[in-house]
Formats: sequence, structure tokens, C-alpha cells
Amino acid sequence: MDMKKLAGDKAAEYVKDGMVVGLGTGSTAYHMVNAVGEMVKNGLKIQAIPTSKATEAQARELGIPLLTIDELDHVDLAIDGVDEIDPQFNAIKGGGGALYREKVVATLAKEVIWIMDESKLVERLGAFPFPVETVPFGMPFVKRRIADMGAVPILRMGDGKSYLTDSGNFILDVQFAENTDISQAAEQIRDMPGVVETGYFGQMCSRIAAGTSSGVKVMENPHRAV
Repeated sequence: MDMKKLAGDKAAEYVKDGMVVGLGTGSTAYHMVNAVGEMVKNGLKIQAIPTSKATEAQARELGIPLLTIDELDHVDLAIDGVDEIDPQFNAIKGGGGALYREKVVATLAKEVIWIMDESKLVERLGAFPFPVETVPFGMPFVKRRIADMGAVPILRMGDGKSYLTDSGNFILDVQFAENTDISQAAEQIRDMPGVVETGYFGQMCSRIAAGTSSGVKVMENPHRAV
């Protein structure tokens, strides 16, 4: 049983005719985009905004009509994966490197659905490295400032060199000390010169769809009812 596919397929059911849809990035979102592509093939009329070049390429191949960020004035529904999510619906995202674009699209959206397999459901955030996107010029400064907080920042690498986001920025993957208040730490880091965005997505989703060994579990966020 593919729990990621279960979650992605379930979330696609919330996409309706006439919507502008934010298409997320990552291994779970990949299944959702495929499901939406099949719906478009069968007559669904939507427009979509992808959160990464990888998702853009996938959507184009599936024939999903796309908008650019400059053409966008609203998003009806954004669907994306998470790396961790706690019982209060606070999430960490950015393992796929698209955290800045994902946050822009989610912030614009009237409704947000996070999708995941059950391993991403945690009691407390912090086990997954916390992504921080920085401009290249400011990265060493940011890295030192984060280390001064007692955390361990590691520059993300890919193919033997510094990983670059679609916007041409670096990512620091941060491991915090146990019992760190992630929301407070994220706010502190976000204020550092050179930081573009962090991977903390607090209370942004309306609901989650989690693939489990016994099927899909959908949970509504009481703080963001739609």
C-alpha cells in the first residue's frame, strides 16, 4: 500500500471546476499532481500555480493549464506535502528545497491541505532538519548566527556542490537542541539579514490528509475552518 499515493489521491478530490490550485513539490505531492492531471484529462477546468520547476515540468507534461506568479491574484486551494506535522497542525516543510515558493503559494491560498504518509505525524517538531533558505551573500553570516543560538546549521549539498533552490539561494539544514521552541526559533532566524524564508509553516492548513496502513485519515484544523 502506497501511503503517499493514498494521501495525494484523496487531496485531489477537493479540487473543483474553476479553481486556481497551488501544486506542491515532493514525493507525496507528485502523486497529487498526477491525480489532478488525470482529472484535467477527463474534463476538469482549472488553472494551477506550481511551487517548483520540477512540479511545473510534471504539470505541463500532464496538460494542466498553468499560471505564473505574476499572473496570480488568488489561489483557491493549495495542496502540498510536509516533512513533519504536530497535533496543533504546525508543520516543517522544505526537504524538497521549495520552501520559499511553497510558502508564497500557501499564504495566497484561501484553503490549504497538507498531505503526508503517517510517518510525518509527530508529537513534537524538531527531529527533521529545519530548512532555512538564505541568499548566497548572507549565508556565512546566517550560519554563524544560527550556531550562536546553540543549533547546528549544515549547508545542504547536491551533486558534490552547494544545493541551489529554484530562486538561486542556499539552504541551511538546522538541527536544534532538544526541547527548542521551533516557532520562536523560526521567528528569530527569519529576522536575520540574508534569510529568505524558513521551513516553519505554523497553522496554515485547513485540513490534512494522511495515508496510513488502514487507509486515508482526514483531519480538519479547528483553527482554520473553511
